[in-house]
Amino acid sequence: MQALFSLFLFFVLLTTGASLECESCAAQGYSCTGQKQSCPAGLDTCLTLLVEGTTGGQTVTSVGKMCYTQALCDLLKPGDTFNVHQVTGTIKEVTCKAPSPSASLLVAFLGLLLSKVLF
Repeated sequence: MQALFSLFLFFVLLTTGASLECESCAAQGYSCTGQKQSCPAGLDTCLTLLVEGTTGGQTVTSVGKMCYTQALCDLLKPGDTFNVHQVTGTIKEVTCKAPSPSASLLVAFLGLLLSKVLF
């Protein structure tokens, strides 16, 4: 019974440790600060995107941070251009940061160690 509980605790903590949290914000300029949010299923990386857009002859730099997919993140390249609602923009910087798999394993193994100490 103790071994079953330890195994259960290990997998619960492994799952908990694997959930991704990313900062979420958007602002004009080169930086923004926001709350960390748990990423929905399927969004497996944290994206930071710096873009420069021109509308009405005025150039504005903006930054955004959010949960994203690694597959789509890999498609974003500095220098790529876009047009959205009469705004022409250029991607200046892209940072895709996936969670470290070792971090979730560490949490799970610490939980397993704790169960051995308690029982």
